[in-house]
Amino acid sequence: MTTLINAAIIETNNTLVEGVDINVRHIPLSVILHDMVDATRTAYGSHIRIAAKFNDLMPFAWFDMAPNEKSENAVILGKNKTELYKAFRDAGHTNPSVPFKRICDYGRNMANGLAPSGKVTLDGQPVEAGEGEGNGNANPTKRSDMLVAVEDGTAYYKRMAKSENPDLVALADDFAALMKKRLKFDVRLVK
Repeated sequence: MTTLINAAIIETNNTLVEGVDINVRHIPLSVILHDMVDATRTAYGSHIRIAAKFNDLMPFAWFDMAPNEKSENAVILGKNKTELYKAFRDAGHTNPSVPFKRICDYGRNMANGLAPSGKVTLDGQPVEAGEGEGNGNANPTKRSDMLVAVEDGTAYYKRMAKSENPDLVALADDFAALMKKRLKFDVRLVK
């Protein structure tokens, strides 16, 4: 193989650099791009599956835990996160916290009844920002009913659960049980 480095031509038999074959002279760019698309889809799917498995293994808001938290749940997350980071490092990833943040986002979205992207609900309904809501876009659109139920229900639960009135605290518990039953969303896991 001939490699051009700093305008000098160097002959080498080694075509692997950091585990990747860089002998691409006779491979069309379209083939390399197709391989990249396949690899990206595979990585994206793997990250979603990891988030789904973490949600399954850890029935608490693992995706919102601070790195320095010391609770029992943090210990459980730590074991799974250590295994995940080792797998990323084994794959040659130098900064596993980057894909881990993405996995946290996917896990949070799925725990809140949304698809991993956050753009649709798990049942395929579009999620849109409501009138006067959103991120400052000139053309705000309506939020989905599921998103309204999850966001507003979470705020309602948090407020009532902190009440000094025992009847309101009991109501919050009843409401949380109803949300879990009807929406398949456990509001008690949200911090």
